Amino acid sequence: MHPKLAEFLAGCRDEAPLQLGVVPFGMLYGIGAIQAGMPVWVAQLASAVVFAGAAQLVIVQMLAVGAGALPIGLTSGLLNLRHMLYSMSIAEHVRHLPRRWRLLLAYLLTDEAYAVAILRYQVTPAPDDRPDLRHWYFLGCGFTLWLTWQLSTAAGLLFGASVPAGWDIDFAVPLTFIALLAMLMKERAGQAAALVAALAALAFAALPYKLGLVVAIVLGLVAGVWASKRRGAER
Repeated sequence: MHPKLAEFLAGCRDEAPLQLGVVPFGMLYGIGAIQAGMPVWVAQLASAVVFAGAAQLVIVQMLAVGAGALPIGLTSGLLNLRHMLYSMSIAEHVRHLPRRWRLLLAYLLTDEAYAVAILRYQVTPAPDDRPDLRHWYFLGCGFTLWLTWQLSTAAGLLFGASVPAGWDIDFAVPLTFIALLAMLMKERAGQAAALVAALAALAFAALPYKLGLVVAIVLGLVAGVWASKRRGAER
C-alpha cells in the first residue's frame, strides 16, 4: 500500500469511533433546521460550507426563537473562537506544507479531527529519512468527520420527523465533548484551557444571558494560548 494512502486510512480508522457521537449530533442539527423553518437545501449546504457542529446547532436554535442576524453572528463567532487555539497548536506541524494543503486542513480543523490528529503529531515524530506524511493522517481524520457530518445532517433532514421523541438523542452532544475533553487533557495547553474555563464558568455563572459561558470561553482560550506559547519557548 502506498504510504500516503496508509496514513490517510489510518486517520480514517482512528477517527471512526468518535462518529458514534457525531451521527446523532448531525441529526439533531437537521431536525432543528426543519423546526426553525430553514429550507432543506440551505440546511444541507450550511453543513458543507460552515461545517461547525456546535455553531450550527446554536444558529438554528436562535433562528427558532426569532433572534436577529447580529446576535446570531456574535454568538456563533464566540463559540468558534476555540478553533484559534486548535490552529495555534497544530500550526507548527503543518507550516511547511503548501498553501493549498494548509487551506484544506484549516477547513477540516474541527474538534474531533484536531483531537485525533494532534495526538498523532505528538506521539509519532517526523521521520528523518523520508518525507513527513502525517498531514495525510490529518486529512483522513477530517474527511471522515466531514463525510459523517454531511450524511447525518441529511438523515436528520429526511427522517427527523419520524424519530421517536422517547429516543432523546440529545445526550450525544455532551458525551461527544466529554470524550474530546478527555483526549485533549493530555496536552498542557488543553489542561490550562479546561481548568481556567471551568473556574471562570463557576465564577461568572451569575451573569445574565449566560454571558458567564462566553467569558469562560475567552479566558480558557487565553490560558490555552499562553500555555502553548510557553511550552514552545521552553523547547
